[in-house]
Amino acid sequence: MRSEFNTFDESADSMRIAVALLVLAASVSGPALAQEKIAAKASSPTKAASPAKPSLSQLAAEGDVQAQFDWGKLLLKGAKGVKKNPSQAQDWLALAASNGHVEAATALAQGFEQSVFGKADLSEAANWWYRAGDLGDEAARQRFLALYLDGKTDSIGGPAGVRWLEQLAATDDIRAILALGRIYEFGDGVLTNHAKAQSWYRIAAFAGNLDAQYRLGSMLLAEPAAWRLLYKDVGREKDNTERDNFYPTRDAAQAAAGNDRWVDIMRPGMLHGEYWLTRAALRGHPQAALALGEAYLNGRDLPFDLSLAMRWLSVSALAGEPQAMKELADLAAMGQGLFAPDPVRAWVNYDLAAAAGLKDAEESRDKLAKTMNQRQLNRSRQIAADLK
Repeated sequence: MRSEFNTFDESADSMRIAVALLVLAASVSGPALAQEKIAAKASSPTKAASPAKPSLSQLAAEGDVQAQFDWGKLLLKGAKGVKKNPSQAQDWLALAASNGHVEAATALAQGFEQSVFGKADLSEAANWWYRAGDLGDEAARQRFLALYLDGKTDSIGGPAGVRWLEQLAATDDIRAILALGRIYEFGDGVLTNHAKAQSWYRIAAFAGNLDAQYRLGSMLLAEPAAWRLLYKDVGREKDNTERDNFYPTRDAAQAAAGNDRWVDIMRPGMLHGEYWLTRAALRGHPQAALALGEAYLNGRDLPFDLSLAMRWLSVSALAGEPQAMKELADLAAMGQGLFAPDPVRAWVNYDLAAAAGLKDAEESRDKLAKTMNQRQLNRSRQIAADLK
């Protein structure tokens, strides 16, 4: 029996020892596990805070072209938190357009036409229509050409504008054809090219345009002299195949003449120039009639002919050209083309020219008046008043 009790006591002691070990292990491992969890939690990656999204104005300032356009449009109209500011809007839209944004260029063009940026400015609008057209907007090109042909802007802009105008001229648009003649004659946006100018003028002239006939005639008449070679032997001259070969200087022609040919001066555009000017003058173009009158009077571009000079100057004067009135007055004061000097006729023409705004005609009239008697002056003033 005693041995049984001893065995029980030993078993109880063993259990107590095991429980104590478990408690000790728990007391040691518990904090360790807690530390591991804390360390694990601390070492686990946390989600980074996302940066603030940049504002539209910041993106625009950083060079974002679309943002520059959007910010400009926003300033143009105003919105919640954004005060309307057309001046700043213009600056941002201009920056976007300069950076190649076609809608920005269009918005600027429309703004200048519609007084969005202050007083309407069609010339500035045309500049931005040109920019939009240069960026590929076909409607912008057509609007630019319309403003140019209506005289709202003085410049075709450059080679691109000339190219668009040539495309329009190809559709038989007379205004475009005439404009191309002027562009090549005076070198607006392109290098001066008189051959091309005459080519475009000729198309419009044959179509009956008076201004084209006048410009073509004036250009042809003003062409410089040239020299050709003719055979001294009349028989050989009949078969001269080089008659229409022109030399730019007399020396060049003389060097090629040899002993059997002589040098003849020519004005290649004289006949054709006279023809086109006459056509325009007969249909009432005052500048064409003036050009003919001066050419006959000076005897430089056409052979001197006082009778024809006075005829065409009179046609021009009757059409209201003040310079023609003054030149007729000069002739009357000197008695050229008349039996004697005619101060009354001269004073009247000077006065009419002065009334049309010709300052030197006013000075000539007043100078002539000092040489006239009272009767002549009274008669002159009465005639001038009746004609006005």
